[in-house]
Amino acid sequence: MSERTVFTTGRGIPEMFCTLTSVPEAGFAAECEALYKKYVEMLADFSPVWLRLHLSDVTTQAETARKIFQSFAHCLILVGQPPANGARVALDAWHLSRKVMNANGKWHLENYDLHFFNTPELKSSGSFDQMHEEFVNVENFLAADGGTLENNLHRTWIYCRDVDNNYAGLVKARREYFETRGLTAKTHYIASTGIEGQSEKVDRLVRMDSLALFRHERAQIQYLYALENLSPTHFYGVTFERGTRIVYGDRSHYYISGTASIDKMGDILYIGDVEKQTERVLVNMEALLSEREGKLSDLKQVIIYMRDSADYNIIKRVVESRMSPETGKIFVRGPVCRPGWLVEIEGIAVNASCNPEYKDFI
Repeated sequence: MSERTVFTTGRGIPEMFCTLTSVPEAGFAAECEALYKKYVEMLADFSPVWLRLHLSDVTTQAETARKIFQSFAHCLILVGQPPANGARVALDAWHLSRKVMNANGKWHLENYDLHFFNTPELKSSGSFDQMHEEFVNVENFLAADGGTLENNLHRTWIYCRDVDNNYAGLVKARREYFETRGLTAKTHYIASTGIEGQSEKVDRLVRMDSLALFRHERAQIQYLYALENLSPTHFYGVTFERGTRIVYGDRSHYYISGTASIDKMGDILYIGDVEKQTERVLVNMEALLSEREGKLSDLKQVIIYMRDSADYNIIKRVVESRMSPETGKIFVRGPVCRPGWLVEIEGIAVNASCNPEYKDFI
């Protein structure tokens, strides 16, 4: 299993993806320090756009994790999602080289600008109000540079504490907020993962990370549907895109949302059978990618979420039998938004499929 994957076309910016899981040690600090050392050795001339740590107990571990990773404080994300193999910390990160970055998450490239944003603290309470506040904050962040949700926001990760009880509130808030901004089933939504994930503060029920792009043409953005395999998300009341492809002059990026065992009518397939559900997830992901010149082997990193860590070995076996060993993988406990789904997978793919009418990713 690859822990460091580099993509380059010989033009544009080289990219690197890291996925690491610690080896269980005597305590969290020892695991985290060992993971930090291994990560730093991989960096070479790359710098992270984001560096996300998945912790087994974020409330008690956050302070130590921040201290160990303090040199990456500008891009560090902490989320409570225990590694499924019994370790205490896992890591996923996306990196660019030859970059110009300022301190507030804005990457100013030659042809494009990338923004990565999250809200450190929320003032509201309850999953509905916190989700609403998150979108207000990201919209203000984008607006500061002339951006909008509709035109510039292309990927979100939404972490929900106690997803079985609090997911409905965030879904309602997101749907209503999108409607006020013209994001509907007739226009488009935003690629997203909405999953169980705890924040350091126990009263924070919702936390969102957002990735935005500026100075691109509208036609560079393509949405992935695979309607023979998956229903539109609004069939069951949620509002996100299954996946988004961004086409550049030298490559394509594919952001595959959290994908589960679902059919084209929106029904859960293989209830109670985690092995068959995992197989169906991979079939669905392959269908999404192939719709726009992508393949499973183009995936550079994936996060595999499972409802029950006891299913780890089954899920891992299926995933590794279908996915390239070059694809970075981490496995964490993260219950999915519908209890019948036992496993969900998200991923980022990059390939050399491109359109020379557009500017290179540089």
